[in-house]
Amino acid sequence: MNEPAKKPASRGRRARRDGNVVGFSASTGRPRVAVTGGSGYLGARFVRALAARGDWDILVLDLAPAANTPPEVRHRFLDLNLPHADGTVWKLLREEKPDVVVHMAALRSPTRDATYAHELNSIGALHVLGAAGEARIKRLIVTSTTLVYGARGDNPAFLTEDHPMRPDPGDRFVRDFVEAERHARDFARRHPDAKTAVLRLAPMLAPERRDYRLRYLEGAFAMTMLGYDPLVQFLHPDDAVEALLRTLDKPDAHGVFNIAPDGVLPISSVHLLFGTPELPVPHGLAYGLAELLWLAGFASAPGIHAHYVRYPCVAENEKARRVLGFSPRFTTLETVLQVARAKRGRGRALDFGVLEEIARTAAYRFESRVRRHRSPAPDTPAGPGGGIPAAPPKLEKVAS
Repeated sequence: MNEPAKKPASRGRRARRDGNVVGFSASTGRPRVAVTGGSGYLGARFVRALAARGDWDILVLDLAPAANTPPEVRHRFLDLNLPHADGTVWKLLREEKPDVVVHMAALRSPTRDATYAHELNSIGALHVLGAAGEARIKRLIVTSTTLVYGARGDNPAFLTEDHPMRPDPGDRFVRDFVEAERHARDFARRHPDAKTAVLRLAPMLAPERRDYRLRYLEGAFAMTMLGYDPLVQFLHPDDAVEALLRTLDKPDAHGVFNIAPDGVLPISSVHLLFGTPELPVPHGLAYGLAELLWLAGFASAPGIHAHYVRYPCVAENEKARRVLGFSPRFTTLETVLQVARAKRGRGRALDFGVLEEIARTAAYRFESRVRRHRSPAPDTPAGPGGGIPAAPPKLEKVAS
């Protein structure tokens, strides 16, 4: 005797099977957020952190769900490099009706396929913003990079959001982010009733994220510019996620925000902590040599990008502190120390503990001299994980 046919499960009750991520439950009543690029390194971390809170329904728009995506998170296929991607995005947004769109889909390292990178980083942003306008999305969060300010000799000590975007026109990798920001600015002008926040993230550094910066730092040698030692800053991924969460929790957040850590380091100090020998090259030869190494497959960035190891490009985070309530837990030094210890801490002849203490002393003295007017936020703890130490470390006499 045939068994009666089973009724199909309702959309809100479907289970996750074979790595697929199921849909929103129609009865949750929670606000909805759609995340493009939610399966990437930072996107997946953001999605997991948001899902752990349990106060948003989350939709990931990407090629495939991340392996560790929480089971309650939905996924729908999206390839922003396909023809008519704008129509696909519009269809998805009209069907899902998210309250907020967080656009994070972008390549974060230079690639030799510049056309593919341009289609994703610049045209992809145009597709998402155009579709969001047609779908009448009222809130957008777009991630960018502080590299859009450009590395130049006349940059101020700390770049604010009022500083113009002026990277080298030949740096196609950074130029795509500039174009994406201009698309976001045009969207905000065409839709003044929508809230659009652009987060300019400082360069991130993490031991498990092998992007072009980490490949440069842990290489056999690091090519530098003879006579130049620019200040750099590195953002911890946890702080980047925290900034995204705080922006999501601020319905009125609108405009551009620098998401940057406290503190900076000379690039020579970063190389010292990683134990990477420097190869100083006169700047007149450095760009050509860097481009030759890039074309030969031995360098992690094109020659024109060498500006960022010649001139400073460090951002101020005061506006994000004031408007978003963002307070970085990790300084540049702490992030670099964490990654250097994970990648190079074993088997080194130099005592890493002593080196770390000397580095903290030097960083304390530097901060005391150049940032006397600014004190740590009241809720920022001192010591490891947050802020400037309240007093120099014990090895005061060791640091010169």
